[in-house]
Amino acid sequence: MKYFKTTIVVVSSICLCSAVFSQDRDKFTRKLQSAIDSALQRDQLTAWVFFTDKGPDISRRLEVEESKLSPRNRKRRLRHRRSRLVDQFDLPVSVRYREHVARLSSRVRHTSRWLNAVSVHATPSQLAELAHLEFVAKIDIVHRGKVIHPVHQKEPAPKLSSVHSSQALDYGPSLGQNLQINVPSLHEKGLDGTGVIIAMLDAGFNFLEHDALDHLNILATRDFVNGDNNVDDQPGQMGVGNHGSWTLGVIAGFQEGQLIGPAYGASFILAKTENTDFERHVEEDNWVAAAEWADSLGAEIISSSLGYRFGFTDGEAGYTADQMDGQTAISTIGAEIAASRGILVVNSAGNDGPSGLDDNTLGAPCDGENVLCVGAVTVGGKPTNFSSTGPTADGRTKPEVFAMGSLVLTVDHTRPGSYLNLNGTSFSCPLVAGTAALLLEAFPTATNSLLITILKETANNASDPDNDLGWGVIDGAAAFERLDKLISSPMVERFALLPAFPNPFNSLTTIPYDLPADSHVELKIFNMLGQEIVTLVDKEQRADHYEIPWNGRDKDRVEVSTGLYVYRVRTSTRVESGRVLFLK
Repeated sequence: MKYFKTTIVVVSSICLCSAVFSQDRDKFTRKLQSAIDSALQRDQLTAWVFFTDKGPDISRRLEVEESKLSPRNRKRRLRHRRSRLVDQFDLPVSVRYREHVARLSSRVRHTSRWLNAVSVHATPSQLAELAHLEFVAKIDIVHRGKVIHPVHQKEPAPKLSSVHSSQALDYGPSLGQNLQINVPSLHEKGLDGTGVIIAMLDAGFNFLEHDALDHLNILATRDFVNGDNNVDDQPGQMGVGNHGSWTLGVIAGFQEGQLIGPAYGASFILAKTENTDFERHVEEDNWVAAAEWADSLGAEIISSSLGYRFGFTDGEAGYTADQMDGQTAISTIGAEIAASRGILVVNSAGNDGPSGLDDNTLGAPCDGENVLCVGAVTVGGKPTNFSSTGPTADGRTKPEVFAMGSLVLTVDHTRPGSYLNLNGTSFSCPLVAGTAALLLEAFPTATNSLLITILKETANNASDPDNDLGWGVIDGAAAFERLDKLISSPMVERFALLPAFPNPFNSLTTIPYDLPADSHVELKIFNMLGQEIVTLVDKEQRADHYEIPWNGRDKDRVEVSTGLYVYRVRTSTRVESGRVLFLK
């Protein structure tokens, strides 16, 4: 009899444990469970651990986060919405939750306030322990995607020398890619992207001292693969490649007679997110982490030539056509949150060619409703045979707009003064993002959604958009004219040089000023001996409010020493100056 009772207790305990374990397994997504089932107990899996909440005292913490917004970030968000500049996406992840997860996993990779999650390396048994935590809502596999590599395609190079003389700048062989989208006419208006911050999310950014890149104002760099601030290839580190250099050359290269990109005067944030050690694949959590970082630094545009769909490694299934619905892929969710903060997210469609009528070959985050998805056309304006197409799973037309993606000229990373032609939607994307930067420079009150609408409505297929050519090839000049009619820039009553913020600073400060009338403007930084350190602005500007970033580097991009520096603004009628303290 006693034996019988003992047996019942043991069996009951087993049933109870099974029930608890079953409940915990319910927190695993099907793809994560499949990965666990095929893994050995000591295998390290990469997974997202999502939390149930952001912790207590939400209202007070939201007030604190809003008070911490930089002027540039605040201004960008005010363009997008007039109230509730911050929300729960802006609150940091609970420190207690993160520390608990760190103790139970092998390593925490990234912490995402937007997703309210951390990505971890963990064994199957560690994941089971994490699932047992009451504040863990869900655990999912981290998907890997691929950089959108250049496509090898034979096509004769365009012959454009006969029209060089009609342009104010000598575009050399890069004229065609600019002329097709009517960028030269914007340059002739004095626009070059000055004052606009563009974040490039890509692979390695090598050879930034190239003749066509050494002029760039690079505000910040971060390698999200290896966890340091070097975005070029480093010996012994994961992730190599020059894709970032190529896309940067397309958007902002400048060497007259050779290469001119649309936004050669913009300021840049460079994020290395591709881990090429996984058969040239990149993990989505790097993309989201980089987007959050770019938001914190005041980026107004994200240009990304990365995609998440096919070609996953380790036997991992990719996203299906049905999952290109704007709400499934982690990178898409991150891109949509970035857009909700007022950032214009521009992404390559992909190089997987046309789809069937009810299918798509898009890569995330291009399926996002508020992501501007860019396809590629030939020199003659026809869709290339490699450009990915929609519709999305829920029937939206994608890509929306197009630019040249065949024989696009960019920098050759192997030697100075050398250039090459490449094919791919990777290069049509920065052409569109660069054009958007020129429009934002001209119309700083334009929202990201307005820019998307205007670029679509003024493209050459707007009367009959479809999934092969979207709304068509963009027209920068037509978009400018449309915006000029819609937006009247707020008139500034008097000139005012406002205090730099933050001050002191150790990575990035912003120098704001109000310009009451169109004028040639010079903004220079000097040391306390009166020696010029760097010129931030030297051009004609329209009457408006401006916020110009300085990253504490001189004209040679070398970080300055700790100390006081003078910033001086000179217009056609007056000169004013202020001081800012740089701390290493």
